[in-house]
Amino acid sequence: MKKLALIAMVVVTASLFGTEVNAQVKNRVGFFLAAASGDIDMVGLGGVGEFRALDKLTISPQLIFYFPEERGNADVKFFELNVNANYYFYNHDILEFYGLAGLNYSRVKVDYDGGGDASDGEMGLNIGAGLNFEIGKNFIPFTELRITLGEYDQFVFNAGLKFNLN
Repeated sequence: MKKLALIAMVVVTASLFGTEVNAQVKNRVGFFLAAASGDIDMVGLGGVGEFRALDKLTISPQLIFYFPEERGNADVKFFELNVNANYYFYNHDILEFYGLAGLNYSRVKVDYDGGGDASDGEMGLNIGAGLNFEIGKNFIPFTELRITLGEYDQFVFNAGLKFNLN
């Protein structure tokens, strides 16, 4: 809970002291590598979209498939679907900083060696922040750090590329 409060303070402080967003946020799609720690502790690949809702606000769906892992006598498969709202606090030169909040749906499936399986799906809440580095005309390297609170509490670090659609 202390970490969540710290992140909220950083986002609020950035909004109070950050500069105006100079340009309109663009529509983008991309892919990334994700590393989750906490209840999940897995690595995966994901896809992201970012669609402008207002001048500084985008809706950003994400889908992440984590690499299956063998744990003891079981194979574990995990994926998550996120729908976040990204609010851009800062856009200057090549750097864009945004805070994010949204919903998470996580699903795990466990296949046991002796036969049988189990699965579970749960909803959660996301909060975090991200950086876009506009160093290319049509591609943008980015990174995100997110906390998911719910049945599957986790920290997720993403790094990848987004591509401008317009």
